[in-house]
Amino acid sequence: MKLLVCVKQTPDSTVRVKVAGDGRSIDASQITWAISPYDEYAVELALERKDADPSTTVAVVTVGPTRSRDALRQALAMGCDEAILVTGAAAESLDGLAVARALAKVVEEAKPALVLCGRQASDDDQGLVGQALAETLGWPHVSTITKFRPADAGPAGSVDGIDVWREVEGGHEVWRTSGPVVLTVQKSEKEPRYPSLPGIMKAKKKEIPEKDASSLGVDAGGAKLEIVKMEPPPARGGGKIVKDGDMKQTAAELVRLLREEAKIL
Repeated sequence: MKLLVCVKQTPDSTVRVKVAGDGRSIDASQITWAISPYDEYAVELALERKDADPSTTVAVVTVGPTRSRDALRQALAMGCDEAILVTGAAAESLDGLAVARALAKVVEEAKPALVLCGRQASDDDQGLVGQALAETLGWPHVSTITKFRPADAGPAGSVDGIDVWREVEGGHEVWRTSGPVVLTVQKSEKEPRYPSLPGIMKAKKKEIPEKDASSLGVDAGGAKLEIVKMEPPPARGGGKIVKDGDMKQTAAELVRLLREEAKIL
């Protein structure tokens, strides 16, 4: 079985992000980049299947600037077998729908049995690409999954499809798919593994073929989203400690502050 995992390089979640001078982008000068967290869970889920069945091949793909190669190296160091980078000037300006169309070109060429994406990217939180990819391919799609495995063998010993655990409120639904499918991952049952030292050394030696986004014939037309303005959240004001007087006086003062200053009563 061949699995293809789509990842995105985003600012590391521990980094303090600042708005750039143009007011429409982030200041990348002090940014540390990493695989988007939900995409890491998608990689882990694919690698768990490889652990269970060593004949499984796990490929990873990203669409983005040349620095996105580092995210692919990270995935290779975790245990993925192959990587593909879709880059070029056009790749940096594609919106979510166009990215899905570019990924669809890669999927059609790679012919995986299963495509996994993170539920949403940590930078824009749109949760668009996985569903748009499935629609572009004409494949079924199951969202917010936590695990999958080949369906139980039938009476004749044949395996028909893949069982998928989908997280819902209060529990899980189990879906059975037949044929290729796109899965968007909520979390796997295990935390994403750390790249091992041997894995890092092997990843450095692996070739990562590049595809120019402009050569894929991606239709970037249609409705588009554009960032008009970006601004940091307002600074938090200092808090107040109400402790003077007895309990009754403290409660009365607290109610007054909530009504007159905070204006939430």
